[in-house]
Amino acid sequence: MSTKAELARRLQQNTQKHQHTQKEQFTHSKEIRRNIKISDIKTSPNQPRKIFHDDELQGLADSIAEIGLLQPISVRYTAHGYELIAGERRLKAHQLIGKSTIEVLVLDVSDHDAALLTLAENLKREDLTDYEIFVGLRALDETIKKNKTKLSKSLGMNREDMYKYLSFEKIPHRFHKDLDAQPSLIGRTVATAIKKYLADYNQSEQSIIALDHAWKKLKDKKIEQMKLISYAKRLIVDNNPLNDIKPSIRKIVHDGRVFGEITVSQKNLKVNLNVEKIDEVKLEQLEHILLDLLK
Repeated sequence: MSTKAELARRLQQNTQKHQHTQKEQFTHSKEIRRNIKISDIKTSPNQPRKIFHDDELQGLADSIAEIGLLQPISVRYTAHGYELIAGERRLKAHQLIGKSTIEVLVLDVSDHDAALLTLAENLKREDLTDYEIFVGLRALDETIKKNKTKLSKSLGMNREDMYKYLSFEKIPHRFHKDLDAQPSLIGRTVATAIKKYLADYNQSEQSIIALDHAWKKLKDKKIEQMKLISYAKRLIVDNNPLNDIKPSIRKIVHDGRVFGEITVSQKNLKVNLNVEKIDEVKLEQLEHILLDLLK
């Protein structure tokens, strides 16, 4: 079962469970739904979705204005008032059409379950970017996150995907601000590559400078995300101080005459002799000298 399907299933199970609980609590009411003031609802700190498209919100607002709200939003009651669990798009749409109240389903859930339900709701309704899924995972309880095997099983993910999503935690946090604004800038595969790149270069100053240059190129849409790391590595090679070392040239001089030269660079040693001919014996002697040098 996919991550999306598994979380949707868990959302349905939790909703049914809390509906049953609330039916027992509200025995004198036929409905467990209630209308509350929009101003009394605080947004969820666990909301993974960073981008809400204006045209989609306006379309939803027009639909609600015409036929009403088909499904209430989910909230929970905390010491600070009502906190949104699921339905931020529907809440924003109500605000667009000037509604002062909205129909809600009040759930009795823990912080961890609230974060899980928020992530599940978003995955069920519209695909999230990899970064937004990471934001949802980051909001989960730290105790649960420590056991990666248990966490991956509870979300219906394999461990490899789980670690890829969590790789966003290891990329420079200054990049998170850009990803908050453009969550589709990179996916989990590139986040994993960035994590490995920083580890391979031991987060050296040169590697970080190169990565920052590559990241700027990515934001300016001058390179594709899959070329980010290869571009950074190329910058490191091009800017390596060793590459600026000029080759060493030694003249081969005998009896005051120059017969050739030896050129030594970072990777090569070249011998150039200005002789018209050389007999077989001396050629073999030269080969032996070179072989001894290689040894």
